[in-house]
Amino acid sequence: MAVLMVTAFPCAAQQKMRDVFLRMPDELLPYLTENNRLDFIDFMDSGMKAVVNNELGGKSEMLSLSDESLTIQVSPAMRMSMRLFPVSEAVDSCQQVVCVITTYGTDAPESRVESYSLAWNPVDVSKHLSIPNEPYIADFMEVPGVGLVFRQSDALDQLAHEEQKKESSWLRNVEWNP
Repeated sequence: MAVLMVTAFPCAAQQKMRDVFLRMPDELLPYLTENNRLDFIDFMDSGMKAVVNNELGGKSEMLSLSDESLTIQVSPAMRMSMRLFPVSEAVDSCQQVVCVITTYGTDAPESRVESYSLAWNPVDVSKHLSIPNEPYIADFMEVPGVGLVFRQSDALDQLAHEEQKKESSWLRNVEWNP
């Protein structure tokens, strides 16, 4: 009966990022195996540099891990950050969702923002954030009331590059709406 209760009430308490990350399906980040994710957490807990060999033969490094967030340099051209945010309406019986920012590229990076339930089912991010239509670079903010910051990306095609130089860059702070 205790097993049934744990399964039926997975969100009785606030979840920690380490637990959510360990439950992440391999297909959402095929670079890393479940063992890689376990190694990251073990290395971070031991105060060691958290570097693993990824599935593409390169190195991936966990740069930070807290109860609410984590950041991984998956490859030289890909960084993934995750953060737990509260929601006012339960999603998969939980009052939290995980917001994932994946940034691709080195010279002209561009980000993608997605959100998932703690069971890793996709959640419509537009319910909680106003995402720019233009190419952007996103990052989480540690400022109360601000969830994410979006900066203009240089990830435009070559023909638009000259026109882009004429445009002033923008910076947008966006509040997470539970």
